[in-house]
Amino acid sequence: MPKNTIPDWRESTPKEEQLNQVLLRRAEGRVRTLLERMLLDREINLYHSYANVVSVRRLGYNDHGPVHARITTYNALKILRLLKEGAVPTSLECEHVAAYEDSQVAVALGCFLHDAGMGIARQDHEWHAINLVDPIIRDYLAWLYPDQLEKQVVVRSMTHEVIVGHMAKVRIHSVEAGTVLVADGTDMTKGRSGIAFNMQFEPEVGDMHRFSANTISRVEIGPGGNKPVRISIQMDNPTGLFQIEEVLMTKVKASPIMKHLEIEAVIEGEDSRMYLK
Repeated sequence: MPKNTIPDWRESTPKEEQLNQVLLRRAEGRVRTLLERMLLDREINLYHSYANVVSVRRLGYNDHGPVHARITTYNALKILRLLKEGAVPTSLECEHVAAYEDSQVAVALGCFLHDAGMGIARQDHEWHAINLVDPIIRDYLAWLYPDQLEKQVVVRSMTHEVIVGHMAKVRIHSVEAGTVLVADGTDMTKGRSGIAFNMQFEPEVGDMHRFSANTISRVEIGPGGNKPVRISIQMDNPTGLFQIEEVLMTKVKASPIMKHLEIEAVIEGEDSRMYLK
């Protein structure tokens, strides 16, 4: 593909189709029902695709579109599951207003829609996202929880917290929103920066993010040794540390789940560095 072109902004890609299968592989119950519909929702896809037009073509930033939405949603649900396996309840469970499955719904719905506002502007795009997609959120919750207005209100509120909290500008207090905040920071591999990196831009503000992400080969999320969740970032050289220190750790430090995380940087040919243990 020529360096100055990207795929048609409205077309689904093989990568998206692959990630759809990955997302559905372990999903069940209402969460699977939700994902099956969202992954094929044309309106949501168009919001994602146009957000990427603005992010990549106009601003020269990393991917904020359909692939990013799928990767972060998968990572968020995985982190939430690891927290449960580590005996960390969700906030909705602690507050005795909803069940774990409802927390999963809020995490999946909010995370999948969190960057829709990039189609308007980078600044405050989390708030723009709320304005754009709240009708979608209400429609999905009425469909998932018919005749359960109390549940719709609770999950909608949590979904909003997930979205407005993902940039670490608004202080959040729930495990659910904190999970998405961290998951958003874990999408930092070469693939995310690839389109913007290959386009012919003059030097821009976003360059360091692109070059840093382009050195990260893999992000692994699994059980920790001492904590419920371990995030291991593997990179070709220390340039990738910028992505960890300026992006991921900024989000981690603002997240209510920070105390449950281990963060490790693995640099090729060097000893690993622990940011949290």
